[in-house]
Amino acid sequence: MRGISTRRRRGRTTRAAAAALLVVTLSTACTSEEPAPSGVGDEPGVGGTVKILTQVGGFESLDPQRIYVTDVMNVSKLITRTLTSFKAAPGAEGAELVGDLATDTGRPNRDNSVWEFTLREGVKWETGETVTCQDVRYGVLRNFDVRNEDAQITGGPPWPVAWLDAPEDYAGPRTDGDVDIPGVTCVDERTIRFKLKQPTANFPSAVAMTAFSPVPASADTWGDYRPVATGPYKLTEYREAVEGEPGIAVFERNDQWDAETDPVREAKPDRVEFALGIDREYAAQQIIAENPDYANAVMYENVPANYVQQVVNDAQLMSQTVNGQTSAISYLALNTETITQPECRQALVYGFNKRKYQDVHGGEIFGDYAYTMIPPDDPGHKDFDVYGLKNSPEGDLTKAQELLDGADCPTTLTLDAADTPTGNRTAQTIVDTYSRLGITVRLNMISPNNFFDELNFAENQHDMVLAGWVPDWPGGSGTLPALFHGDLLIEGANSNYARLDDPDINAMIDAASAEADLTESYRMWGEVDQAIQELAVNIPIAYIKVISLCGANVRGGFLNAQWGSVDISSLGVAADTE
Repeated sequence: MRGISTRRRRGRTTRAAAAALLVVTLSTACTSEEPAPSGVGDEPGVGGTVKILTQVGGFESLDPQRIYVTDVMNVSKLITRTLTSFKAAPGAEGAELVGDLATDTGRPNRDNSVWEFTLREGVKWETGETVTCQDVRYGVLRNFDVRNEDAQITGGPPWPVAWLDAPEDYAGPRTDGDVDIPGVTCVDERTIRFKLKQPTANFPSAVAMTAFSPVPASADTWGDYRPVATGPYKLTEYREAVEGEPGIAVFERNDQWDAETDPVREAKPDRVEFALGIDREYAAQQIIAENPDYANAVMYENVPANYVQQVVNDAQLMSQTVNGQTSAISYLALNTETITQPECRQALVYGFNKRKYQDVHGGEIFGDYAYTMIPPDDPGHKDFDVYGLKNSPEGDLTKAQELLDGADCPTTLTLDAADTPTGNRTAQTIVDTYSRLGITVRLNMISPNNFFDELNFAENQHDMVLAGWVPDWPGGSGTLPALFHGDLLIEGANSNYARLDDPDINAMIDAASAEADLTESYRMWGEVDQAIQELAVNIPIAYIKVISLCGANVRGGFLNAQWGSVDISSLGVAADTE
């Protein structure tokens, strides 16, 4: 899943000491041996309002079939239920898959090529109507709209179109009407059947994405669809930030939601409010100063660098943080269609200064240097160092220059990056570093509100893309196919910013995907990762850590393994401060 990596900062205690403090737990941290202060990880009461502060000015889309950004997936959990879901819990427990809309995690046939799910009884739309199999089927079929030249459902994950058995020319109900396809059928009012092109053991994890969520056909307005809620909240107000004026998104209780049908969401607060386009330094100042208007607030991005030392050294403030190592990675994609020679891409790998880049984010306290795309805690991880740079995060300009001198490489490149304060500063480090090799880097800064929406289309992409990624699921198959398989270069739903379509890599990915033995599959994914790095089609930068600060009244906070950030749907406020 895509993620714009903007939530990393550091303090001025020694990096080793600060990092040790940061990763004490995956939920809340307090380093004193005295009794810990009441903290964000404690159980919330029922009622009250939680306020989320974010520097992003708006959501790309809350349309379930258009969501493939982790931050928006996190938000959508308030209003949109999925067939399966990962448990709302910190640590390893949060990686456990459970039924959500469905009664279980699916029932496969013998070879995992057909999957059935039965919907729970009593699940209703916010309108009071019952959610049926036909609603799920219709929602899934909407994904195929991406095949239309005037596609309105864009930006979602590639899996429904790539995996489901459907005619090659089928383009969804907007243009083709209510046509039956083998890939998704209703057995009865509550049972849906998926028929896949190939056996896929990870399918239950895939349907934890909103791309497989229901949509009522009668309410569908396509490009401007306002999601009808199945979750505990409904969207009642939304206004994006404009020219320095903060925006707002308000989610209030959905009175048609029945907690007895939902094993995932506790939905403690009455209201969840997002303040959009809020400066991070201002947000940190208000929480640290104990401004009562921010006692129920949560900083969705990282604590700014100049406040980290204060937070880390204060037991009470640390008890108000959600922090730890995530499965997310920041990386630089190199477009193989414009930077065609491997030697030129290798020169960019050698010339990249990870230390300078990461210093903008706060140094290693907010991310260890990365050399693989599969993170170290993932079972598909293989430890390798193709370019011998593990001990040289500053890069090797001499080696880079040698490669450039021996090849006909472009001397001007354009970088696509998110137009945020941090995005601009990190992009400038790339400009400065590559200028030492005689390469001019032009910046194409894109609003974070529609960053991935733009890059879904080849015509909007340039030579390099600065992006982030959170695995769709563990094991390698939740990362490498979406980012590097040529068959998933789907206009309108593309995450392969390297624009790689290499027959050998495609074959290796297909073989690893088809391997039934998990241990062997994990080994194969590590080999695929290494083979991709040998092609120099992207530069892994950092394995991301986070530290989000919360107001003194906030409770229920923990680091969600799926999102790589605070779990919004589990937040609440202290029982005596509602």
